[in-house]
Amino acid sequence: MKPQILSSPTFFDHRGSFAPINLNILDKNWIQSNISISDKINTFRGMHYQRQPFSQAKLVKVIRGKIMDYIVDLRTESPDFMKLQEFELNEQNCLFVPREFAHGFLTLEDDTIVQYLVDNDYSKENEMTLFWNEIPELNLKLKKLNLILSEKDKP
Repeated sequence: MKPQILSSPTFFDHRGSFAPINLNILDKNWIQSNISISDKINTFRGMHYQRQPFSQAKLVKVIRGKIMDYIVDLRTESPDFMKLQEFELNEQNCLFVPREFAHGFLTLEDDTIVQYLVDNDYSKENEMTLFWNEIPELNLKLKKLNLILSEKDKP
């Protein structure tokens, strides 16, 4: 499967909002839902992936705010091997990330909430990080920002 942006409209009224995600369009068995809350703009999370047999497909949905989502194809046989792709996500869309892709995102607004579904179990022993400064294109985009990073994401 290829990465793809999916329409995910959010409906607003005087009570707030409602955002359904049609999971029938992807042939996946989602087994876990993760929620990431970032208080500040320029929070960067990534580039994370799991080694086989624990690689995970993800469905990434912004609940509040806006992000720049980055993925890198790690499939050595792919013509897009190690190619960076970027997608701006907000409340009106979501992104399907296939297995064997490194994934990360940068918050473009304060108080950003991101939910992502995964289709395989998490394995701490198989969790890997591809550091953003090791990806030339991403390094050019992020090095000028005052990034907020976790310890494990610091190069």
